[in-house]
Amino acid sequence: MIRSYKCVDNPSRAINKETYSNPKLMAEFAKSGIYISLPILPIISVCLGVEFENGIKAVPIFEKIEEIDLQMNYENEAYKTMVKALEILDPAKTVIEIRGPLATLDNLLELTKVMRAMKKKREILNDLYDKLSDIYIDFIKKMLEKGVKVFSFSESILDPKVLGEKEIARYVDDFLEKFLKKVLLLGKNYEFTFHLCPKSTFALIDLDKAYFEEIELEKPKKYIDILFSEHSLMGDRCINLADKSFDKVNKIKIWRENA
Repeated sequence: MIRSYKCVDNPSRAINKETYSNPKLMAEFAKSGIYISLPILPIISVCLGVEFENGIKAVPIFEKIEEIDLQMNYENEAYKTMVKALEILDPAKTVIEIRGPLATLDNLLELTKVMRAMKKKREILNDLYDKLSDIYIDFIKKMLEKGVKVFSFSESILDPKVLGEKEIARYVDDFLEKFLKKVLLLGKNYEFTFHLCPKSTFALIDLDKAYFEEIELEKPKKYIDILFSEHSLMGDRCINLADKSFDKVNKIKIWRENA
């Protein structure tokens, strides 16, 4: 049985359009949350051509999943502004947020159509998973080369109450496990923490794809500080608990991660 996880609320905030093109304003916005994080809107989706109303609501650009064309545009103004904002904030102190492939495809297409494709067009979806995996790894490398130390990877729809256990198991097999092995390979050349949304974590654990290894601390420590000090795969609790203190947390170990 795959466990569900109730998200810790961190409400979306409307963003003034000027913030997209002003690094100082973007940096200030990034500092106003419970931890310092960028981008302030889903930058992978933006570089793929999606626009967001008030920085919150995506405007899909494709009608059918067969039409989706994944071409990243790193010349996008919002991306270049984000890079400058990252330099202002200090990459070593900033969490880089990444939305998973289901969330990205929702932005590009619309969630109901993505869910339909999960059942009826798995081969097409898997091809998109592979391409998005490469896009994520390329983006992560770019951020690592700038000195980023912590990434947060979220897939909020990955809940058995929404998708059902069968579809979650397929997602883990078709995308998540393979993608994480690529992320772990990057750890051979860079020191960083890759934080999963607990919905992804529990899917891995409950499907016996991974296990927890306890990190016992000498004294309680803020979760965000733990993430910046561990350099591992983590995610046994929501990153929106960043300002809360804990004396025990778990890192995630993928079975046969070197296979």
